[in-house]
Amino acid sequence: MNIAFVRLTSLGDIILGMAALQIIRRQLPDCHITWAADKRFANILDHHPDIRQVVRVDLKSLKKKKSLAALVAEYRHLSSFGRFDAVIDLHGLLKSAVVAAIMGGPSHGFARQMLKEPLAGLFYDHRMPVPLELPAASRYSALACGSLGLEFRTTDLARPEPFLFWSDADRAITDEYFERQKRNIIFVPETSAAYKNYPPEKFTRLAEMLGENILICHGNQQELQTAELIAKRTANVRVLPRLNLNQLKAAVGRSDLVIGGDSGPTHIAWGCGIPSITLFGATPVCICPTEINRVIKTASRVNLRKPDASDFSVCDIPETEIIQLAEELLGLKGKLDERQKS
Repeated sequence: MNIAFVRLTSLGDIILGMAALQIIRRQLPDCHITWAADKRFANILDHHPDIRQVVRVDLKSLKKKKSLAALVAEYRHLSSFGRFDAVIDLHGLLKSAVVAAIMGGPSHGFARQMLKEPLAGLFYDHRMPVPLELPAASRYSALACGSLGLEFRTTDLARPEPFLFWSDADRAITDEYFERQKRNIIFVPETSAAYKNYPPEKFTRLAEMLGENILICHGNQQELQTAELIAKRTANVRVLPRLNLNQLKAAVGRSDLVIGGDSGPTHIAWGCGIPSITLFGATPVCICPTEINRVIKTASRVNLRKPDASDFSVCDIPETEIIQLAEELLGLKGKLDERQKS
């Protein structure tokens, strides 16, 4: 069976959608999987054994050029990978629905009432209602499996197998930053939206209280400034170099714990099977928590369709609550590491 997935952005949502692949592979071991993603995020799919080909979509460049020739070239590019037995749009936007239609084959998407852009539903051959209250990872897996006539149970994601991979060269980039005598903890202090950010002064206190080797990742100038601010205040904090997505996967995959807001780098830990603490305020819990991947959610009522950008309740999470959970997860990881060695 030849299957295509469309999830163009963002980094975190592509990761959450990828969890469906192992469920599909267990039930359709001989299927061929293609994934279409925006070229800015497509490298997160690299080295995945269940993905036969990655389609890198460049709609942003197409919008800038406003050229008929460029439009025709992109159409030919997208249509050259099919035809598929099923094309599943996990994104639910008009642009993703059009991409799914061009790729060729019966198209599947969320039911109209679930779509951010209801017009997208006009491009689907099949529409599936999925409870909006489910974590995003479960919604994507429910749509993927339902579109293929496969069984999906929420317990399938209770502890997913690690599904993000990298090369040895990607790992070597950060060799000098990791220590053997201390636990290596990655902080993700910045996200795509200010209302999802935990305050840098609280990250500073977390670093001091943990006393381990703290590393901070960043992807733009604002994130770098925040990382440097925390590192300047705390002796045991180092700022990682600017990493591409494969290098970031490798860094997260060798860490002992990741702590951060609702953001792609934090979700990478979930995809790598690395202990993590994800902090949620105005946004709904999107991962499926596991024994080693925990969440702290404030009491804020969440608007599932459009989070309240004035809700900064994530800032109110006590550092002591995070520290208590961190110590539990570090202890648990130590036991798991010892079990693997024996």
